[in-house]
Amino acid sequence: MGKRCGHVLMLTASLGAVWPAGVHAGKHFVRGGQFKDLILPVPIVDRLESEGLWGGPNVIPRDRDGGIEDNEWCYWGGNPIKDTDGKYHMLVCRWPERTGHGGWHDSEVAHCVSESPLGPYVLTETVVEKGHNPEVMAMPDGSYALHLADNRVFTAPRMGGPWTLLGRMRLDSRGMRPNHRLGSNLTTEFRPDGTILLMQKNGDMAISREGILGPYKMVSVENYSRATGYPEDPVIWRSRHQYHAVYNHAQDRKSAYMRSLDGIHWKWEEGLPYDASTTVYVDGTKNVWDKFERPKVVQDALGRAAYLSLAVIDVPKHLDVGGDNHSSKNIVLPLVVEKLVSIVPGQVIDATTRKIEVLIEAEDGFDPLAELDVDSLRFGSDSVVNYGGGCKAAQSVPRGKDLLVAFEGDPGLRHEDYDLKLLGQTKKGDLVFGYALLPARSPLAAALVHLPFTVRGEPGKQVLESTVENWGMESASPVTVAVYRHTRNETRAIGTATLPAIPAYGKADVSIDLPAAPAGAVEYELALFETNRRLIRWHQVDDTDPAVAFEGDWVLRDAVEDCFLKTEHASTAIGASVTYSFSGTRAMAYGRIGRQLGTFDVFIDGRFVEKVRCNWGSLLNAPIYQTGRLEPGRHTLRLVKSEGEYNGGIAVDAFSCQPEGME
Repeated sequence: MGKRCGHVLMLTASLGAVWPAGVHAGKHFVRGGQFKDLILPVPIVDRLESEGLWGGPNVIPRDRDGGIEDNEWCYWGGNPIKDTDGKYHMLVCRWPERTGHGGWHDSEVAHCVSESPLGPYVLTETVVEKGHNPEVMAMPDGSYALHLADNRVFTAPRMGGPWTLLGRMRLDSRGMRPNHRLGSNLTTEFRPDGTILLMQKNGDMAISREGILGPYKMVSVENYSRATGYPEDPVIWRSRHQYHAVYNHAQDRKSAYMRSLDGIHWKWEEGLPYDASTTVYVDGTKNVWDKFERPKVVQDALGRAAYLSLAVIDVPKHLDVGGDNHSSKNIVLPLVVEKLVSIVPGQVIDATTRKIEVLIEAEDGFDPLAELDVDSLRFGSDSVVNYGGGCKAAQSVPRGKDLLVAFEGDPGLRHEDYDLKLLGQTKKGDLVFGYALLPARSPLAAALVHLPFTVRGEPGKQVLESTVENWGMESASPVTVAVYRHTRNETRAIGTATLPAIPAYGKADVSIDLPAAPAGAVEYELALFETNRRLIRWHQVDDTDPAVAFEGDWVLRDAVEDCFLKTEHASTAIGASVTYSFSGTRAMAYGRIGRQLGTFDVFIDGRFVEKVRCNWGSLLNAPIYQTGRLEPGRHTLRLVKSEGEYNGGIAVDAFSCQPEGME
């Protein structure tokens, strides 16, 4: 994966992609292999009704007391929080139904309260007269902070208010992005040391050591698998050793789920967090909402997600014109809560490990000794367990009220794994899952990033300069900094430097002499490697590379600033295709995103996967598609210009692949 920041192409191993439900590279997800499998049938708070409700037949009958709705207002995007009074409070935006969905531009933020996270929620008052997409944080001193889409922050001693304007959040993008604005639809979470992690609408990450207003220092960009389909509306939360994130691809009506040990470097768990099959009542009645957005979670005392909150609408947004039978509401869905799972200390786990001892803890409402179907359990990397692979339970013995299980087999350990996943069921057939941190891994560990670099001096006597920072809470090991040079004919390492251990929140400057560059377009890449680790990274090629084949009516654009090696291919012809042939386990396509651009179909090894849109914003050298993990070997990624809601052209800039052995 790559992103140009000034003179820098920063390559990071983004892991995974959004795939059709249930299928990945010819394999099928098992139950529990996708986040959406954690969504339980919805209890009926009052009763299912058909009369007097807005909405098409796709969402009737339904329980009007589930979440919050009425016939006079459109509701959108609330996150319930349990306050000290034992009740669930939700700040939600709303606007008059008569204005249609477009009325959100003048939405207000209202407070409502319920005895249960599911509802019914009773409106009490408007707390902000004009504001959109509220998110609330429980602060360490017991108070609350509310931030809105325009970056205003309000505080209150309790969820019921009164809410007082504190100020606006501030961002220092440090050259990674334009610094003129912070962005909208932000989501935040505390780190173990009290610093605050922030994810922007576009997936960029920033950290504040100065409190809720910041300034937030940007630390990583392009954490989504692709920029197509209008990715937005992330929610992040922290449970036990890791961070989680769920977000939408709004145009494609898809969703995605990813996890991170440090909140800076993210790993994908493939599959969908929610889709049209999500809302089913306990009696089997199903509501098929046209769109789900603004995901939020209700966390338990250990930070685990217990409920999923979503804004829903019954028709495409443009069809809700106001004064009609269409509207939106906020719903809350119960989730299967992850179990407390840990790897027994003292074990060394690597690619050769074939036996792992795991402790599954008892807790209120769960007795693993009596309830677990041990033979159903699988344990290993999520990349194999989610498809039915991984280690199998060989034996189990009680350890007090807990259960000690010895797993045998290949856990499928990958380079990006920092934990392993447990998946199975109870004797009654209830889903069971959990994550166990790998030995020697720590959520406090060093998290290294590098700032955009500059190249100084005259041709033949140039120096590359940058800064490496440690945003972890522990000191880093020595690190090797490598510079790669990309030209039309080759990519090769042209210089390295070794940095000593960098303390927590410390930094070290880097200066590397560059040999004379050949004539023509040149790109430089800076990569960080643990000392003594083989220098292996994603391999990137230009659109003019022999591994890339174009068929149909394409135009080669040359001297395009901010494109990789300054070229891109563009086409408006239906059926025009580009094929990237590679050897590895993942691939990424880069290209242009824009308001006038269109749609392409994706084929992997000749199999149709999905349709993807490039129509929004204005981005160059953006990741427009990434495959999920493929079996090692030769593969093809083919993009075909297709018809769709957006029929503009597509533009392809570069490709990259993750070589075998990197995992």
